[in-house]
Amino acid sequence: MLADFTHRIIEDHIRAGRLSPGARGMRPHQALRLYNEANALTPADPEFLVDPDHAQGAARLALRLADHAIPPGCTVTLTDAVPGYEPSNQTYAVSPSQVEAAMEHLRQVTGDDISGAAVCAALPWEHDAEDWADADGAA
Repeated sequence: MLADFTHRIIEDHIRAGRLSPGARGMRPHQALRLYNEANALTPADPEFLVDPDHAQGAARLALRLADHAIPPGCTVTLTDAVPGYEPSNQTYAVSPSQVEAAMEHLRQVTGDDISGAAVCAALPWEHDAEDWADADGAA
């Protein structure tokens, strides 16, 4: 599930030295907000850390503005294969370049400057979603 991915994101940031081990007891958006504030990062910075829930929202909005018809309830995932809707596991797979292009389109349409690289870093890859389906029967 996305909660498992969120936990793994925090652990990955701890291993990379971006977050301290104390972040394990925090909600992801709190830990990542503190990191961004301490490093004076804005959403436009590629190093800006986006929590998975906010990345889902930003990606969905940007992709919809770029004419992607994402079914309700689907998780946006990254793929290096053929992008599209996967009804078997309720994901909508897009390539990282599609997300980055959609985020640029969002900036042009709304003025919201959010780093596509930062959003991609917080989205799960399609194979992660497949692992979730294998583990608990649903994505």
